[in-house]
Amino acid sequence: MSDTAGRLKQAGNDAEEVVQCETIKLLGGKTLQKQGTATSTELVVNLITCGLGTGVFTLPWSTAGSSVVVSVTIIGFVLALNAWTISIIVEAGERHQTFDLGSLLGRIPGVLGRVAEVSINIFIWFSAYLCLVGYIIVIVDSLHSVMPFYGRSSLAILAAAAVLPLCFLDQKRLAFTSTLAVAATANVFMVICAQFAHSELEGTRPPSCLLGVSTGTVAMFSAMMQTITIQMCILPMYEELKDRSPKKFNGILAVSFGSLFVLCSAFAVLGYLTFGESVSSNVLNNLPATRWGHLTRLSAALAVLAVYPIIMSPMIAPLRNAEMRGQFAAAGATVVVVLASMVAATFLDDLGFVNVINGSLSCFGFVALAPSLAGLYLVGPTCEVREWRWLMYGLIVFGSVSSVLGALLTDNYAQALHAACLWA
Repeated sequence: MSDTAGRLKQAGNDAEEVVQCETIKLLGGKTLQKQGTATSTELVVNLITCGLGTGVFTLPWSTAGSSVVVSVTIIGFVLALNAWTISIIVEAGERHQTFDLGSLLGRIPGVLGRVAEVSINIFIWFSAYLCLVGYIIVIVDSLHSVMPFYGRSSLAILAAAAVLPLCFLDQKRLAFTSTLAVAATANVFMVICAQFAHSELEGTRPPSCLLGVSTGTVAMFSAMMQTITIQMCILPMYEELKDRSPKKFNGILAVSFGSLFVLCSAFAVLGYLTFGESVSSNVLNNLPATRWGHLTRLSAALAVLAVYPIIMSPMIAPLRNAEMRGQFAAAGATVVVVLASMVAATFLDDLGFVNVINGSLSCFGFVALAPSLAGLYLVGPTCEVREWRWLMYGLIVFGSVSSVLGALLTDNYAQALHAACLWA
């Protein structure tokens, strides 16, 4: 009976889509659905900004446990894997005109759809909340370097007061703050480059491993996953794209992820080569205590301020899309989330561990589970092809194994790489 009900529900959804398509034809191709206002360039900037959160500051530390060549390879693989799974989600979202990840999986027929919707919403809230806590931690640590006379709780309150107004801006207006974030992160990279050049001239650069394999490779994979896994943000961003289509968004994705490959690789490699295997899990802590160093930490705080509301967007999307009182509920939830992240960041200050755990969690929920379910049940006739189904099953297995290993191996194991290095 449940299978029959599921087929009837799917048939009803397909019939509704046919009626919508025929209505569009009668209107001369003009759709009745809400159209976005964000341009391709604005979303490219926002996507790049999403990859320049706190995760990028952990990459030099994780590279110290996996070597330069292996780390760059992992960065490229993780970006390609995420781009592919994002394209599956966007295709399913466009087909069903559903633009938050939980509601999209809820369109799967039967009990599986209801369980998937609840499960992925829990993943979204928990993972995004850990990200937001990490952002407040970075802001507090950056402010503490220039205002050491303030306590951690006071700085957390100041950080929350700064980020709260940004959470009420849409993607189009966030593009301006995102541009500032990219510039601020570039300033962090410039300081690292200056430190690298100084250590080269002075002959004080610490030894490093260019090629080697150790258990720290797992932490590198998890850290990069935490940096770039933005599947929960994609559908709200895609909804706001002007003249949206999956093909157009895939082009935006290619440009933004290509840029992120260069940026993440540069951060990971230069940070590791500059500070060696003793680099901190938050590379900002290794910056010099000079005026430029302090200004750089403040610019990093500005960068995560811009990313914070973009990551919060999918947490609030189900409330915002509700038919009744959705805007008031979304506003209230926004305030609650900001206050909750402020309280957590008052007591937590270990950024590296939080990023690795969050990366392993994100790998299972957003890179394996959600895209594979969407690929199997929501993207149309492709799911009937045997090879495609096996590919989706393989994605679930790979994500599950990677997630378990990431949760167990949370250190970068830099000493193990030192012993196993093949090319120093």
